[in-house]
Amino acid sequence: MLRRKSSRVVGLGFGLSSVIVLASPNLALAEDVTEYQELKVERRILEEVVVSAQKVDQSSQDVPISLTTVSGDFMREIGATGLQDIAPYIPNVRFSSDTDPALAQINIRGFGSNPLNSAFDSSVGFVQDDIFFNRPSYYNEAMFDIARVEVLRGPQGTLFGKNTIAGVFNVTTKGPSEEFSGDVRFKRTDPTEESVELGVGGPITDWLGIRIAASDVSRDGQLENQFLNRQDDKHDQNGQRIKLLFTPIEQLSIELMGVRSETTANYWGLQLAKLDDGTRSFLENYDANIEDDPYNFTSSYNQPGFIGKTSDTLGLKTEWNIGPVGSLSNLSMAVVIGDTELTIDSMVDLDASPADLAILNVVSDYEQQSLEWRFTGMADSLFGIGTGVEFVVGAYVFDSRFRQNVEIAVGEDFGAYLTTEDAFQLIAGSAPPGSGVLGGLNLAGIGLISDLTAAAIGDDYVRLDYLLNVDAQAIFAQMSWSLSEKFVVTPGIRFNRENKVADASGAGVCQTAALGTPCLMESALSAEDYEERGLKRSEDDVSPKLSLQYYLNTDSNVFLTYARGFKSGGFNASSFGGEDLAFEPEEAATLEAGFKGEFFDNTLRLNAAVYQTQFDNLQVLAFNGAFFDVTNAASAISRGLEMDFVWLTPFEPLSVMGSLGLLDARYDSYPNAPAPVSAGVNSNQDLSGKRIAFAPEQSASITPTLIFPVFGLAVQTSVDLLYQGDQYTDGDLDPNSYLPGFTQVSARISLGAPDQSWALSLGVSNLTDERVLNQVLDTVFFPGTYNARQKSGRKVFGALSLAW
Repeated sequence: MLRRKSSRVVGLGFGLSSVIVLASPNLALAEDVTEYQELKVERRILEEVVVSAQKVDQSSQDVPISLTTVSGDFMREIGATGLQDIAPYIPNVRFSSDTDPALAQINIRGFGSNPLNSAFDSSVGFVQDDIFFNRPSYYNEAMFDIARVEVLRGPQGTLFGKNTIAGVFNVTTKGPSEEFSGDVRFKRTDPTEESVELGVGGPITDWLGIRIAASDVSRDGQLENQFLNRQDDKHDQNGQRIKLLFTPIEQLSIELMGVRSETTANYWGLQLAKLDDGTRSFLENYDANIEDDPYNFTSSYNQPGFIGKTSDTLGLKTEWNIGPVGSLSNLSMAVVIGDTELTIDSMVDLDASPADLAILNVVSDYEQQSLEWRFTGMADSLFGIGTGVEFVVGAYVFDSRFRQNVEIAVGEDFGAYLTTEDAFQLIAGSAPPGSGVLGGLNLAGIGLISDLTAAAIGDDYVRLDYLLNVDAQAIFAQMSWSLSEKFVVTPGIRFNRENKVADASGAGVCQTAALGTPCLMESALSAEDYEERGLKRSEDDVSPKLSLQYYLNTDSNVFLTYARGFKSGGFNASSFGGEDLAFEPEEAATLEAGFKGEFFDNTLRLNAAVYQTQFDNLQVLAFNGAFFDVTNAASAISRGLEMDFVWLTPFEPLSVMGSLGLLDARYDSYPNAPAPVSAGVNSNQDLSGKRIAFAPEQSASITPTLIFPVFGLAVQTSVDLLYQGDQYTDGDLDPNSYLPGFTQVSARISLGAPDQSWALSLGVSNLTDERVLNQVLDTVFFPGTYNARQKSGRKVFGALSLAW
């Protein structure tokens, strides 16, 4: 049969991908407690990490893919408030923002989906408590009371379905425990952030258990808006979760879950960078102190942007251990039903400047229902061949509705902007020096022009409406077949069918439209009125997988895995003219070879993998000078190495964990890619053979930890060294979007009871206050000027944790 660990363990938890435990090497021989105590031999070992990456509970060391597991305890230890905080510890994983509550862009092995067009499904799948969520905004929802996070790299289409082309985040939250228990954590951070996380539960009766969890986070933020005198990244979020576990008979369990999350934030946290002389002169008329240093946590724009987000989720998971059936030694059935709704209401200053040029309002509603019905089982052999078989087979049904309304409205200063060089450049494609007339005007002159034009323009906006209905069905199967004690083959396949129906329309709205005069914003965006109803597309996909695994011994194995995945096509949600609304599906195939092993009596765990992935028909957003066009334009190849380890060193108080990612992701073919705006508006270039954006060639982390007693108390100290290599952060590989590599240092110390009933912690993230950027991209109205998103600066936090 497949490798399984069975050592009984006691002790304390630890960090990334593993748990430190104390155990006797001869515990299995002990007849009773007295004999065990007489052995007097204790040593540290690494506990088995159980995951559900293949839809069954198994050791992470038995899963033949590149996989990293992060425990909820480690997330709390480092002060993580979301998945973006653990990304630096995971090889070849990158988040484009530390704070954005809606536009989460996650890249694995260099690939992800730009969230600026909501028609794109995420390339990285998100699953929480066995429910697949098909919107990237869920990445920031209900990230509390976490048991573990599994990060599966590479296409995962066979078991997780569509839109997992780059990988999957598989999150499991805590459920009702066998005994009544609870924990609470209070944390305060400077700059000001306060949070509390609570979880409590246990058995109510012999057949009913409960767990209630809640979180409340309030963050003042670090980004000072000097024009509005407010923090542009102020953020408040609260969430609640309840789980009820019914066990009417021993073989049957029914878990009912309800989750609610609410977020409000100032939005959207961009800073100006690389102002050219003409743009600077224009904006100085509105803010005499306008500046373009993207590293000083200072912005200046006039509209008080905001976002409000609410999600509600209901889940029902039924598991029935049927037992032996025919030749099957054990058969189990699981049914997972999910129902969720997500609403977002946002307004942002589109030009991110003190001039009142344009306002972007976006309101969206999303709901989905899903059902997965699967069977798992075991047999002694297959057709009399081999030493054991484990299988999972099932069906999946998905239905969703997404509605979005977008308004891009003219601001009061738009008329004054139209006489600048920037406006001439966008309208004509280029502007001769001196074509703008406002650079030398004083504030009074600007104000007069703005007042006159604003009165003449009145309400003027472009409205885009989008409605998308999706239904999908799939059947899937996978088995792990032990041909011998050492050799395991794992074939799998998924058949998926998806139907999409969409309505898309765009129109200019203004007071002169009735006279046949084009609306101003519509002209500025080169938009045209259109209305397309009943757009339809159907897609069928087959996602196969095959793994070959060889166990060198009971603690080490090597594997070779081929897998294929796809991301569905769709219809552009932000088209300004109605042309080329449809885009095609994206496909990926990967070949991965890896090693998983434990050494030195289970005190060192080392996992490593090399891979190559071919992406075809890449869905890309091309910036056209005003907004983004959607197209399938490229193919790419990603090659690399991923490694992580945990080592309980011979010096007993010291343990070390770390990770390494090497990444070479390049466009294989991209002949008509957008060029930087410096080459002219709507210019093209050939990026074939060039590095893709958001693909640092190296990423690494190392965390040494000391645990030792002091006056009967347990002291734990840790230091993190986190490195991310150089990269481009805009798809046109504009040199201005190039970010050099950087290293950040974090440190923590905690003092607590040996039984972990309480702990007091002090920590610092970004200890040296390294000023680095997450992303640099083109502005909408100022060609040659850029918007930057800055990573968080130094944060000092203190936390009190209680458990019972």
